[in-house]
Amino acid sequence: MKKITCFVLMLAMLACIAPAALAEYTPGTYTAEAPGHEQGIVVTVTVDEAGITAVDLDLSNETESIGGAAKDALIEQIMAAQSADIDGVSGATETSTGVKLALTEALNAASGATGGEKQAVSDGTFSGTAPSFGLLGPLTAEVTLEGGKITDIKVVSETDSATGEWFASAEELLIPRIIESQSLAVDAITGATTSSNGIRNAVAAAIDAAGGNSMEWYAEVPKKDDKVVIEDYDVIVVGMGGSGVFSYCAAADQGASVFGIEAAGKIGGNSVCTYGPMALNSEYLKEKFTDGQDYINADDVYKVWMDYVESDEKADVIAEAVYNSGSALDYFVENFGFEFEGLGLLGSFVVPEWDKEWCVYSADDGNTSWNVLGPNKTFQFLRALDIANAKNEKNQYMTELTADSLIFDGAGKAIGVRATYYDGTTYEIYGKTIILATGGFLGNDEMMKEYLGATVNTIGDTVNKGAGIRMGQSAGGALYMIGTLPMVHISQVANLIRTDDLTADQKAILTALALTTDVPMITTAGEPWGNTNQSGTADEGISVEIVFAPDYMYYNLYTQADIDGIRETGLSEAQATATSMFLSQGGTLPEAGTPVADIDEILAVGERYGDVIKADSIAELAAAIGCDGATLSETLGGKEDTYYAVPCTSWAYGTVGGLDVDVNMNVLRADGTPIENLFAVGQDSEGVCNKDGKAYTPWGGQAQSWTFVSGEIAGKQAAALALAE
Repeated sequence: MKKITCFVLMLAMLACIAPAALAEYTPGTYTAEAPGHEQGIVVTVTVDEAGITAVDLDLSNETESIGGAAKDALIEQIMAAQSADIDGVSGATETSTGVKLALTEALNAASGATGGEKQAVSDGTFSGTAPSFGLLGPLTAEVTLEGGKITDIKVVSETDSATGEWFASAEELLIPRIIESQSLAVDAITGATTSSNGIRNAVAAAIDAAGGNSMEWYAEVPKKDDKVVIEDYDVIVVGMGGSGVFSYCAAADQGASVFGIEAAGKIGGNSVCTYGPMALNSEYLKEKFTDGQDYINADDVYKVWMDYVESDEKADVIAEAVYNSGSALDYFVENFGFEFEGLGLLGSFVVPEWDKEWCVYSADDGNTSWNVLGPNKTFQFLRALDIANAKNEKNQYMTELTADSLIFDGAGKAIGVRATYYDGTTYEIYGKTIILATGGFLGNDEMMKEYLGATVNTIGDTVNKGAGIRMGQSAGGALYMIGTLPMVHISQVANLIRTDDLTADQKAILTALALTTDVPMITTAGEPWGNTNQSGTADEGISVEIVFAPDYMYYNLYTQADIDGIRETGLSEAQATATSMFLSQGGTLPEAGTPVADIDEILAVGERYGDVIKADSIAELAAAIGCDGATLSETLGGKEDTYYAVPCTSWAYGTVGGLDVDVNMNVLRADGTPIENLFAVGQDSEGVCNKDGKAYTPWGGQAQSWTFVSGEIAGKQAAALALAE
């Protein structure tokens, strides 16, 4: 086997991706690699003298529900085209582009093509549009070309900022790197991958509009092999999301020197896509909203919490989470300028009596700057870090620096962290104490399957790949309630449609078909779920808690008669009122009883995106779902029909279970003894407040509150230990 080992070397002429009839190949098997939505798409192609005889795609690093699901369709297109000149798969733009790049490179090797000059582009400013992170519309960029080079890139339209706070880092960091390298192969900005790919694809579209061939603009961007050693810090904080920022600030407040490590291009992590924390009887909030009076019975919260976890093993830790939730918020308000306003004090999701239980961050621009995930609040975290850095001139943090492993001395004590900068530079940072704050493992498919049985769709970034948990384990740390179910607040279609292939109103109808509770439902195993009884009919009024469903998803089933009924007489009352928190596709549902003449178009587009499965028999449906045909037949009462299965899937903020910690946030060994200089906070340790097999404590704002409480404790404890040495 001949293997092409470079990252991506795309200087091929357009003729190099011409149909196979024009190519002459050296028979053999060739492999090449390219970036997709994530790093590491691998294409292996086998050719004879005249064409492609077999192709295999390794998309294991891609998001399963998007890129992974496109594998069969991409292979089919490649075999039909006998080249890399394929359309790609709707909803999997980055994966499709990566496959085309890697396949082109492999075929160039098979044909002996050595590349050449890029296809000429016209001078001028050209526009390109591509899907991005925004739910409400695509991204458009204007690209200026002079003398065959990119001289300027401006994003002139985007809705990413209305969906979350990550877009700015992609715009500020990626665009200069594309211009400097004159290559679209620059790495996506960690924590803003989808926005980065949206910018990249818009620039590619502009190059094509200028008469060029954007596939030739993926020249390899070399990495550095430098090494930097940083020594003599009191506290190292690994991860600068909410819990990491709070740890950093609390340690700095004690006079410690602090070094922060953040893999993403910006700080704040998933804390910037929350509304705010639970904060019981905060003095700040009492003064602001309740005339100085207590507004909730903390003892009641503690009792309900202890009953929920069914154990007093972590009673002292849970007491901290409850009784210090308000004082922790007050500490960061008083010392680091945090502010809370928004909607004031909000009631619990699940306990009606707790009508004032959590609060909302104040937004920027006079409390008017919000996105669909809450108030814009990154500015508050940045302001807090400025205050922390002013306390010690040595204090610093770095973004785009990914922690790889702990560094140990000869006795097995963790004495530092090894990390890699975006440009390839290796860093070794040494310090007396280490706080792990990497945000759990939602972005690590392998860990999700190992501990929770399946992956889920994600809200926010997927930087949280379990690095902190793995580091803690490498130091001898034990896990605690790692099987606590993920933080699922939202149900939606499997793949959000970010293009204009459907109108906003059509997307809303597709969402309603996934979310309604008045149709038969089945699990991924083909068994009844939710409101579906053994005969396959719907029982009104039975709710569905998707987090408990196998694989965190289920299918709503429609027969051809059901679809004909929607076309002729419209949605049912339940379907016409089905909405999704936060992830609405942006449209308005028609009133019940209003005919939906375009339902077939909606379903056809949904099928292309993997949001609809159409099958003409039970056996065909079972094969498409991947379940046992006999089981599905029994669930459906053996009724043969044309079925439309619309997956309803979980969308999660993060995982919960993690490292075992004590009341000081020290990581614990399996025997219960603390690893003295190692701490874990936030989602790296939130299992101590929860229970395997249950949803995380769902009162409202609890996970964000844990970032405040655990961050304050760990920062102060780590600083005290370091300064005592």
